[in-house]
Amino acid sequence: MALRYEDVSETVMEMFRKVKSQYFPELKNAKIKVLFDLKKRKSGGHVVVGRIMKANDLVRHLTKNGNAEEGYDFIITLDKKCWDHITDEDRVKILRHELRHTSYDLESEDNPYKLVDHSILDFYEEVEMNQGDPRWRERVATLTEDIYEQEKEARLEKKKKAGN
Repeated sequence: MALRYEDVSETVMEMFRKVKSQYFPELKNAKIKVLFDLKKRKSGGHVVVGRIMKANDLVRHLTKNGNAEEGYDFIITLDKKCWDHITDEDRVKILRHELRHTSYDLESEDNPYKLVDHSILDFYEEVEMNQGDPRWRERVATLTEDIYEQEKEARLEKKKKAGN
């Protein structure tokens, strides 16, 4: 049975650490696991190119190890097909967007890390930062959807040829 997720490469982690430290210094101590999602995920009829989840107690327990003594605070999944076909600039946009979903609450007694929803369809900060490419998410999602469709058509064509 093939697994749905795989660890990202060290190159991806280097990019992630750079984005995190440059734009989100408040997350300096947050433990965030980044994974590739190997299968297409859709939400609201659109392909999901990145997703962040707050780790629940079970995930925190299962992810305890030398790097994350108390387990991870967040898990980010990145669509691997998307990642493999976009520019580094778009990769940074995806990582930055997912990290915008986090907040740090100094007042919290147990876990200071929280998830927040979009302030609009995106985040005001991201709209401001992406003025030169305001529809980047749509462009990247469409590209990813097209890749999945082409692969699906190729599989159907192969089946059809095998049946003849």
